[in-house]
This record gives sequence, C-alpha cells and structure tokens, in this order.
Amino acid sequence: MRNHFTITISDVHGARSYSFKQFFKQFAWILALLFLVIWAGGATAIWWFSSEAQRIESQHRAAVSSYEKALVEKKGDYVHLSSEKRLLEKELSEKIKQVEFLDETLQGLEELIGTTDSVEAPEQAVEDRVKLVQLGALGKSLMLEMLPNGRPVQNFVGVSSSYGWRIHPVRGTKQFHRGIDYRGEKGAPVISTADGVIEYSGYHKASGFGNYIIVSHANGFKTHYGHLSRIDVKAGDFVKKGQVIAGIGSTGTSSGNHLHYEVSFVQRKLDPGPFVEWDLQNYDGIFEKVKGVPWGSLSQAVNEQVQKVEKQLLHRGVSLAENSTN
Repeated sequence: MRNHFTITISDVHGARSYSFKQFFKQFAWILALLFLVIWAGGATAIWWFSSEAQRIESQHRAAVSSYEKALVEKKGDYVHLSSEKRLLEKELSEKIKQVEFLDETLQGLEELIGTTDSVEAPEQAVEDRVKLVQLGALGKSLMLEMLPNGRPVQNFVGVSSSYGWRIHPVRGTKQFHRGIDYRGEKGAPVISTADGVIEYSGYHKASGFGNYIIVSHANGFKTHYGHLSRIDVKAGDFVKKGQVIAGIGSTGTSSGNHLHYEVSFVQRKLDPGPFVEWDLQNYDGIFEKVKGVPWGSLSQAVNEQVQKVEKQLLHRGVSLAENSTN
C-alpha cells in the first residue's frame, strides 16, 4: 500500500475512509504550490502597479502645481504689461498733441516767411523744416550762388533730349539718359551754373562725351558738361556762376551740336530739371522734387555763414561809427 494513501472523514453518521494513490497526493502538492506562486506574483504586481500609480499621481500633482505657479506669474506679467501699454498710449497721445501743435506753429512761420511748399513733403523731417524757415533772403541768394541752378547755356534755343529713358540717337538702343541735352550752334557759350572748382577738363573717350568738363561745387554737388567744341578752363580753376567755360559742340558719341548737362550729388546723378527751374521766385519747389539731399542741413550750414557775415558787417559798422566820432 506504499503507493496509496487514505483520507478518513468523520461526522455524526460515522467515519468514512477514502483511499488514493500517491500520484494524486503529489499532484495536490504541485497544485497548491502553483496557486501559491500565482498568488505571490499577483500580489507583487498589484504592489508595483500601486507604487507606479502613486509616483505618476505625485508627478501629476507637481506638474499641476508648476503650471498654476507659471499661470499666476504670467497673469502678473500680463497685468504689468497692460499697465505699461496704457501708460505708453497716454504718453504717445500727449506727444501727438504736442507735435500737432508744433506743426501748426511751424506752418504759421513757414507761411509768414514764404516757405509753405516744404510743408507738402510728408517725409521731410520737422528739424529740416525748422532749418529751412531760418534761412532768409540773404541765405537763399548765397545758396543759389553755391549750388547748381538755372540753364547751363547762355542762349537757350530748346531741349533735344530730357532726363529719363530714351532711344540713343547714335547707338539705337534703349538707355537711361542721366542729363538734359540743349540745342545750340557750334561754339555757343556754355556757362557754369554755380560757383565751383574745375575738377576735370579735357577729352574723355571712355564716357563718349568727347570734350568734357566737371565742376565741383559746395556740399558734394557737381555739374557735368559734355560734347563741347572747345574748353575755356583747366583743372583747378575757380569759376563763378554764369562764367563761360566752354562752347557747344558735337565731340564724342554725338549726332549733332548740343550740350549734354548733368547734376550729381555725392556720386548720385539727379534730374537736372528742378535745378534748372530753381531761382528766388521758385525757391522752395526743389525741396519737394529732389529727394535724397539733406536740404535742411545744407540750409543750416548756409544760415551759419550768413550769421558770420552779419556779425562781420556789424563789427565794421561799429568801427566806422567810432572813426567818424574821432
């Protein structure tokens, strides 16, 4: 009976015995051990998941706390920026009112001294307008002596080509014409349009202008005269406004007698038209038509020269008065 085992169950009715083989006993032990392993593994898994859940919950609470803290800080920044914005808007509104008041005052001064045309240039700085207002009749006359103005020919008989795009009369190609061509007979007088110094005088083959003169004027301005039949000045000569410097011709790449005339400012070619029309009666129009030139600064420089002249005249007047009393 070594391979059998007996289980006895007793109750009120008596005892009953059951006999089993040893195999079933071993199977029961294995089943019990398997149940124990499954229970232990489940308990371990439950403990691990519980720990992970607690860790995730802790991280979630920390993230929520950090977000709420950042939200409070951002809200404070927003309130501060809103306050700064309202303050800046208030200051800007006050500045606009001040500028409008100053602009109205400046317009009144401009109307009073006859420089109202400059008001219509929206991109012109207020300080430039103030400087222009300060320039009186003497300053305007001095400006017109120093900077190019008027026609470069003594006897005007017409214009054959203006500033801008055109078909070249010799080459037949479309080119940008950077000057004005004046008609005239061969040898007709060509004059300097402002006081200046002759920078170049001679034949200029590369440009196609033939006999060519460049006059350097004050404050970065230059005038150019091409296709001349003769040249009456040499490099380094000082010339006055209206002085004859050459004669009209057809040298270089030219289809006939004419004068090619250009105006430039600091190496940039400008439309000569507004400069040709510039005079005391049409003084302020050029400030609106010709952009890229610091007219206010130039006018201020001229005004300072005028003030120096006025001081010199005042001192001379005092000296003469003293001499007359002795």
